[in-house]
Amino acid sequence: MTVWAQWGQTTRMITLANAIDQFLRHVRDQRGLARHTLVAYEADLMDMLSYLGQGGTENLRLADVSTLHVKDYVAHLRNDRDLKPKSIARHLSSARQLFAWCVRREMVDVSPAENLRNPKIPKRLPHYLVTEEIGRLLRVPEKSDAIGARNYAILVTFLFTGMRLSELTGLNLDDLDFEAGAIRVRGKGSKERLIPPHQAVSDGLLAYIRNHRPSTAERPEPVFLSRKRTRMTSRMAGWVVRKAVQQAGLSQRTTPHKLRHTFATQLLHRGANLLEIKELLGHSELATTSIYTHTNVDRLKKAVGKITL
Repeated sequence: MTVWAQWGQTTRMITLANAIDQFLRHVRDQRGLARHTLVAYEADLMDMLSYLGQGGTENLRLADVSTLHVKDYVAHLRNDRDLKPKSIARHLSSARQLFAWCVRREMVDVSPAENLRNPKIPKRLPHYLVTEEIGRLLRVPEKSDAIGARNYAILVTFLFTGMRLSELTGLNLDDLDFEAGAIRVRGKGSKERLIPPHQAVSDGLLAYIRNHRPSTAERPEPVFLSRKRTRMTSRMAGWVVRKAVQQAGLSQRTTPHKLRHTFATQLLHRGANLLEIKELLGHSELATTSIYTHTNVDRLKKAVGKITL
C-alpha cells in the first residue's frame, strides 16, 4: 500500500467529532475572525454533532455523513425547534465551512452540504430613528460628568459614523486623526477603512478624551474605557445604548445596529449614493447596502401621491 493510500485510509476513519475539533482549532488560529464568529462556529457545529450523534452514532465517521444527514438536521432546526430562516441559514453556513475545509484537507471527497440551499429569508425593512428621535437620544447623557460624556460620545459616534459595535469598542486613540478629519476603523476580516467624522462626533470625542477620559497603561490605548479603566466590551457599550434608549422612551428595537441603519438612512435622504454608503459602512457587497433604498421608495411614493389630475 502506498503512502497516499495509507493517508486516504486514515482520513476516512476520522469521526465527525474529531473533524469538528480540528476545524475549530484551525479557525481559532486564523487571524481576522471576530470572536463572535468563532463562538458561532463552535455553537453551531457542536449542536449539529449533538443531533447527528443521537441513537448511538456518537462515533459517526466523517466519511459517512451524507447530504440526507444534513437535510435531516436542517429539518430538525425548522420543524422541531422552530428556528427562524436566518438562524437556520447561519447553522447551515457553519456546516458548509466545516465540510469545505474537510474537502480541502482531503478528509472527504465531496461536501454533504455543498448543494443545499439556504431557506428564504424574508426581507425586513431596517428600523431607523428619525431626526426628532435622534435628538431625544442624544439629550439623555449628562455631558458634564465623565460617564455622561463617555456615553454621549458613544451614542453620537454610533449615529454619525455607522460603526458596528465591535468596531466602536475596538477604537484606539491612535485611530483618531482630527486634524486630517479621519477615523480609522477595523471592520470584519480586519479590513480597515477611513470614516470622515461629523463635527458632532469630533466634538463629542474631544470633550470626552480631553476633559473626562482617565489615563490607562493599556496599549494600544482604547478610546472608550470602563469604570475600571479597561477597554469597554461590546456588552458594556450595548448596555449604554439600551439604557439611553429606555430613558429616551424609544422603541426597544433600537440597538447599536439600528443606529447604524439610522446613519445609512440619513445619508441616503441627503443624497449619498449606494456606493458611497457601502464604503462608509464597510460592506463587502453592494447588495447588502441596497436594503436602504426602501427609504427613497417611501419618499417617492409620497411625492407621487401628491400629484393631482
